[in-house]
Formats: sequence, C-alpha cells, structure tokens
Amino acid sequence: MKGAPLRALATAAWLVGCGGTTEPGEDAPATRTPRIAVGVGRPGQYTPVKPGDTLRLQRGCQGSQHVFVSLQAWELDPLIATVELTLTRQSDGQQVSLPYQLRLPFEPATAQRPAMLSGLLLVVPEPSEALGAHVTLHARIEDTSGQDATDSREGVIQWGPDACP
Repeated sequence: MKGAPLRALATAAWLVGCGGTTEPGEDAPATRTPRIAVGVGRPGQYTPVKPGDTLRLQRGCQGSQHVFVSLQAWELDPLIATVELTLTRQSDGQQVSLPYQLRLPFEPATAQRPAMLSGLLLVVPEPSEALGAHVTLHARIEDTSGQDATDSREGVIQWGPDACP
C-alpha cells in the first residue's frame, strides 16, 4: 500500500504533462498550421524560385509593370486568406513594389498539387529602382481563424516579355 500514493502522484503528473483534458476514447483537437511557398507564374502556373533566379518584370496591358506571383498552400481551411506581397531591394531594404494586400480564395488542392493562388500582379512602379537588383520576394497569408504563414525567396529582377501582345 506504500506505493499507492506514489503511483497516484505519478499518474497525476503524467496527466498534467499530457494535457489530461480529453476523456478516454476522445481524440485531442487537431491543430493545423498553414504553410505557403511563394513562387512565380501566370494564372494557372506555379514555378518555385531558387536563390539567384531571375524574376521577370513584365509590362502590363494597362501601362504598369509587374511580376507575376503564385502561391502554394497547405493546411489552409477554408481556402480563403488575406494575402500580402512585397518585393524588397536587398542592398538597402527599400520596398520596390506597391503595397499588395487582398483577401482572396485559393484554388483547391488536386492530386497533382497543393492549394494554389496564381497570376497575382505585384506592381513595380519604378522599374529603374528594381532592374538588375537582388530582391527578396516575401509573401504572408492570414486565414480566417487568424493563423498565418510566410515565405520569402531571393532573386534578381530583369525585364521579361510583355504581358500583352
């Protein structure tokens, strides 16, 4: 009988350490943490960016110039998130893109790929401030429950083909 109080104390400590809030047979609530990968691509496309890759600045149909940005996401439920994008020059930390913050729906995952948001236009108002520069492409999403995820990739800005014929 001497070991009984010690066993009870050990069991109580184990329950506290394990959370001890679920009844036997109940599953603990699932926690999910969204993840994203930022890349480039026109609508329907996603291309990952490796360090030093070229990020193509393209002239658009309405007179501005932009980089097509695409995102992949995992553990995003529902498939709606506030998306923030920035393009920052590494030499001095200067943001060379216009502010981008929109609440957008992601395309559902398929057997071939995760959830995706593609062809986002990140506008660069002054090409001379970005061309040839080493930049960081940064993306942040926040889902409807307040969970967020970020990803950044480094590349070099160069002119690409015009977006309009």
